[in-house]
Amino acid sequence: MSKKRIIAIDGPAASGKSTVAREAAKRLGCVYVDSGAFYRGVTWKMLQEGVNTKNPLAVLPVLLKSKWKFDVRDRAVVFSIDGVEPGEALRDKAVREAVSDVAAMPAVRAFVVAKLRKLKKLGSLAMEGRDIGSVVFPNTPYKFYLDANPEKRAERRHAELIARGETEEAQEVLESLKRRDEKDSSRKAAPLKVADGAYVIDTSEYDVDGVARVLLGRITELEKPRSDKMINPIWYRMTCKVFGICLKVLNKYTVYGIQNVPKTGGVIIASNHASYLDPPAVGASSRRMRMTHFMARDTLFRKKLMGAFLHKVGVIPLDREKGDLKAMKTAIHLLKDGACVALFPEGTRSEDGEFQKPKPGIGFLVAKGEAPVVPVYVHGSYEAWSKHSGGLKRNPVTVIYGKLITREEIRSLGSGREAYLLIGELIMERIAELKEKFEAGQITE
Repeated sequence: MSKKRIIAIDGPAASGKSTVAREAAKRLGCVYVDSGAFYRGVTWKMLQEGVNTKNPLAVLPVLLKSKWKFDVRDRAVVFSIDGVEPGEALRDKAVREAVSDVAAMPAVRAFVVAKLRKLKKLGSLAMEGRDIGSVVFPNTPYKFYLDANPEKRAERRHAELIARGETEEAQEVLESLKRRDEKDSSRKAAPLKVADGAYVIDTSEYDVDGVARVLLGRITELEKPRSDKMINPIWYRMTCKVFGICLKVLNKYTVYGIQNVPKTGGVIIASNHASYLDPPAVGASSRRMRMTHFMARDTLFRKKLMGAFLHKVGVIPLDREKGDLKAMKTAIHLLKDGACVALFPEGTRSEDGEFQKPKPGIGFLVAKGEAPVVPVYVHGSYEAWSKHSGGLKRNPVTVIYGKLITREEIRSLGSGREAYLLIGELIMERIAELKEKFEAGQITE
């Protein structure tokens, strides 16, 4: 395989990570890595040595003295500790019950993360765990988060235990999983969470093949080659650079959450619209991750020089009076081709700075473009340059990028006109949540 990939698959216990990661590794020719086995390995070693697994001061000296050796067997990483392979003992009940305490220790996590990162030398990896996309390999574009409801996960885990000859009751398994979820999500060191830009897959109603197809389809989409002739990269980057400098100097422009914009694959950036400054502010900030297409009213293209400039930076002309089907088709084509398109769901600038209802066509475009959405809130732009401000003011402007609204979440709203309305409302709700959090001082990075 010529292309080197690091596929990060995170999620709670019994969400299907191991099975899906193995299947992905098999289909893509990667080496499978179960990061949880490393933490279970540490736990197993401590139990073997009679160490108190709740005491970091007792665990660390034994861990640092241990010698780990790694090998690849049947396209999966295996390891020995001080010359002994734990094997199936890693799945023993005593290990399962103690591993959350051990894995929550910062020193243990640092030790294991260092070991995991060194595995890159083995080539392409399909690695599953709880912080692979958020901590171990945060820069990989191939980030996934698998989840399922607790009852479904407990059912799967119970079946696994029965197959191994263990006799735990189903209710006991469910309660154990819930305790594990609570520990993993609330620990201070690398808590279980959806990594920035991760693609979320609900595995509740999928079999292994179904989840694998969704995952591989997403990888194909991310790797789809693009020859975007609508944007001149030099003109685009130069324009965004100028906008960024002007905004910094005049409006003390700041940006939060830009890491939430995926670097590859079709994606929509959806922002509130209160000012002339919103498109430049979004464009200048999103440039750090990728080039972005905007829509602008077609009357701007009628002036020769302005029209030529807008075409060079990839702006799509839009007839706002008639509901431009051609512009919609262009945007949908770009999204399916892996591009980034910025939209303003309200359609036009707000008269008073307050949010407006989303235009009906926004939901249609999002649904047909089949791309996830990054909600964006631009703060302060209305005060800086609104329809009625009489010119640019030196008011601070802040751009906040929110968590990705996944395609699965959008599809769950249904189809047809009713769904289009719900999609637009969902996007505006997420933008409103960003506004609320920012004004409450809850967004600081």
